[in-house]
Amino acid sequence: MSAPEPTRVSYLGPEGTFTHLAALFAFGKDAQLEPVASIQAVFQAVARGDTPRGVAPIENSTEGSVGVALDGLLENDLQIEAEIVLQVEQCLLAQHAELSAIQSVVSHPQGLGQCRGWLHSNLPNAELLVAQSTSAAAQEAKRDATVAAVASSLSAELYDLQIVARNIQDVGENITRFVVLSHSKPFRTGNDKTSLAFTAPHERGALRRVLEVFDEASINLTRIESRPAKQQKLWEYVFFVDLEGHVEDANVKQALTRLQQMCGMSKVLGSYPRASSLLTRP
Repeated sequence: MSAPEPTRVSYLGPEGTFTHLAALFAFGKDAQLEPVASIQAVFQAVARGDTPRGVAPIENSTEGSVGVALDGLLENDLQIEAEIVLQVEQCLLAQHAELSAIQSVVSHPQGLGQCRGWLHSNLPNAELLVAQSTSAAAQEAKRDATVAAVASSLSAELYDLQIVARNIQDVGENITRFVVLSHSKPFRTGNDKTSLAFTAPHERGALRRVLEVFDEASINLTRIESRPAKQQKLWEYVFFVDLEGHVEDANVKQALTRLQQMCGMSKVLGSYPRASSLLTRP
């Protein structure tokens, strides 16, 4: 009897990104983890069936939501299968420890944003450059001695760079939430979270009436935010909500039925087990 094939998972690469760490936590070292060049590419790989699952960052406690991931959830017929909550330690990596020789700092926009204050205080004259991922930034630092990268300590190991400074994020408790994407819908566990998106009529009191639906159903919302509705009229928005409960719970099911009647668009993005703990690098 042949051994089962390893789970294939797309993630934002190259190796050493925080998404890579999240995928390792979720699926283990035996999984076939396949790096792709962008968050959009993670969604596309799962949507096309290139890999059955993907891992993407969706929210950071310092910088807020990852807009391209929210767009990916709206634009693709995928489900959030699980969430991973990871403590993020940002490091400054370079070929050497001489801050005076660093002319530019490169990282993913979230990485630069999370370390904005430290970079301004310690490298005020360095040019800040954007990369597709923190590991892509580390690769750039490996090629050029005048470049430093904001990236993980794992990237330092993988790309043979010095850790010039650790924990350079401006907020000590720097947490990133990742989601596992797939075509499957997890079973109810009794400790679940549901993510959904909806549009409200562009009229006075519309959002209040929608939110009352959740209150009347005794549903606790853990997150709500808006994002421009790209396919709608100017200044109209899509609202993203996380709530406690599963779509198979009676009160959640009732609220979603009412939501469909009230909103021009409503979409369940996933109903999945809540992350049980905060993960740090082993």
